Amino acid sequence: MVRWVRDHPGWYDAALVGMLVLPLIPFAVLPGNGDIDAVYQILIFLPLAWRRTAPVASFVGVSLLMAGQLVLNDVPLYADVAILLAMYAISAYGPTWARRGALGVGLLAAITSTLDWYDGVLTPSRFVLTTAMMFSVLLAPWALGAYMRTRREYVAGLVDRARQLERDAAQQATIAAAAERARIAREMHDVVAHSLSVIVVQADGALYASRTRPEVAAETLQTISRTSRSSLAEMRRLLGLLRGDEDAVEAERAPMPTAADVGALVEQVRGSGLDVRAELVGDPGAVDPAAGLTVYRVVQEALTNTLKHAAPGVRARVQVAVADDHVLVRVEDDGGSAPTPVPGSGPSTGSVATAGGGHGILGIRERIALHDGSVEAGPLLGGGFRVEAKIPYEKERR
Repeated sequence: MVRWVRDHPGWYDAALVGMLVLPLIPFAVLPGNGDIDAVYQILIFLPLAWRRTAPVASFVGVSLLMAGQLVLNDVPLYADVAILLAMYAISAYGPTWARRGALGVGLLAAITSTLDWYDGVLTPSRFVLTTAMMFSVLLAPWALGAYMRTRREYVAGLVDRARQLERDAAQQATIAAAAERARIAREMHDVVAHSLSVIVVQADGALYASRTRPEVAAETLQTISRTSRSSLAEMRRLLGLLRGDEDAVEAERAPMPTAADVGALVEQVRGSGLDVRAELVGDPGAVDPAAGLTVYRVVQEALTNTLKHAAPGVRARVQVAVADDHVLVRVEDDGGSAPTPVPGSGPSTGSVATAGGGHGILGIRERIALHDGSVEAGPLLGGGFRVEAKIPYEKERR
């Protein structure tokens, strides 16, 4: 019912006016009962049909008709309740200036009605008391209307705030989902690209060795098998995260690589046939896991690019230096068909030159940005390619 009234205010007000004038109709139309007061009272009620849609016009109409009643009749009438409904309506639905003006009209109505209805029996004290009583009767619906207006605005504000919070929550969920997808995409790229690069190099070597040195080919195939199994286990872990399968994730979970695992990574790449040496300075165990994972992935991606793009016989060097508040990572090779960097690439904060525009470089850029670090990538003057990154970190608590 309340919702219907809110959605159809005009019909509700018309029905209200109909109920108010219904008792007056017999006096106004039946033969022998014609009464000018009944007709006039019906006229007083009629403006209330627009008390919500046109509250100012409705209030003015009722007020003028009530003023005319004082000329036609010296006693209270049934239709006088119209001024109470008009006071409520102007306070609940009218503009601020009209609400304030209604108080003045109400006070004037209290004074004039007291003088008209009680003329001849008034003393100064009775006049004041009667006027105060009449004004308080008019003030009550005005105050109720003000309360209902405030409550309506408060509820509307709560609804708007709830909708805004819902929109914000949906937006935050979308942002979080996009960030999580990007994180998983980076991990999958690093795992797949590195492992496949090692497998491709090993497979090419095994194909060549199978014709002249079968025993070397067998060792190479074992390396391919180990790399494939390791990559498969990592892929299962990542797919478990995507599916939200906690049991599968726990079953396949392994510690994420850190800065301390860079040495093992270099050994793995060296085993694939790349001539690479490592220089590790400082305590990699002091680096927090998040920054440590970034250090590992930067080295992994740089060596993967060397495997994929460098010419045969290339030599690479990995340097990882752990300072008090950052890790300096430098990976360079001495030749090969490294992609040409975008013009203007150079030192930057939270970014890297997009050499070749691959997903690996994009992943490095995103990882470095998370730590507010910097990275440079580009060709060397004497030939080769270098990736150098500065990664701030928080010391790991032990």
